[in-house]
Amino acid sequence: MGRLGILAGGGDLPQIGMREALAAGEDPLFLSIAESDFTPGDYPDRVVPIRIAKIGGLLKSCKANGIDRLLLLGKVKKEIIFKSMNFDLKAIALLARMVNRHDYSIFKTVAEEFEKEGIRILSQKTYLKSLLLPQGRYTKKALDKRQLADVEFGMEYAEKIAHLDIGQTVVVLDKSVLAVEAVEGTDLAIRRGGSFAKKDKAVVCKSSKPSQDDRFDLPTVGVETLKTMKESDCEILSLREGETIVVDPPEFIRLAEKLKIHILSIGRGNLSKINSTQKRLPEIQKVPRKA
Repeated sequence: MGRLGILAGGGDLPQIGMREALAAGEDPLFLSIAESDFTPGDYPDRVVPIRIAKIGGLLKSCKANGIDRLLLLGKVKKEIIFKSMNFDLKAIALLARMVNRHDYSIFKTVAEEFEKEGIRILSQKTYLKSLLLPQGRYTKKALDKRQLADVEFGMEYAEKIAHLDIGQTVVVLDKSVLAVEAVEGTDLAIRRGGSFAKKDKAVVCKSSKPSQDDRFDLPTVGVETLKTMKESDCEILSLREGETIVVDPPEFIRLAEKLKIHILSIGRGNLSKINSTQKRLPEIQKVPRKA
């Protein structure tokens, strides 16, 4: 078996993935995306810089470092595909083959090209399983009937827009959609939706596609999501069970309680039953920060 590469953007997920992979006995490298806000954290000696527009250069870096598996972790702003970028010939050829420039079309085309070169794209869950919340209500206060109706309504629409590859988040109130996430990202969609809620409190629903390819772009939330919700008068966050990455779950739930934001992780079970009791986080074995 060859080496694991983590194609790394901004945020905490690349560092979490690195820690988990090291603990599992891997010898991983960051392929750090220059166009992102990547930071190496505790692992500056495991960084190989790359440019996202240089697909040929990325392939060469993988081969030079014996990388035969890739994890795609971290944020890269979607709008970079609309900017004038200096693509290499390999990237230009791949762009020409794409049906459109939706996220999934881009990822799938690139993944197929890498597979031809003997490099497999892994599920993002491979080293992030501890960040997936099982089904349940994770904050103390149960939701009332009106709130549950908004959650059910919002999750249906969030799944629909995810299926269309538009975004993963909707903001709703009284069974009305206030905002739909697109290229601007989750936080701006929350702010826009919250601005229409006025004195009422809106509901944020985040969902994957019905048949999400978990190699790419799983929904992700963290403490910044909660802070944005609080600033935008949103009081409920509903997530898709087993498909939404929660960065630092214990801290996330602690802050949600402090900010009086309800957290539900929803599968296909009965919503009233999910809401009836508070679920505790499973015990998570701590992985050393430095390995």
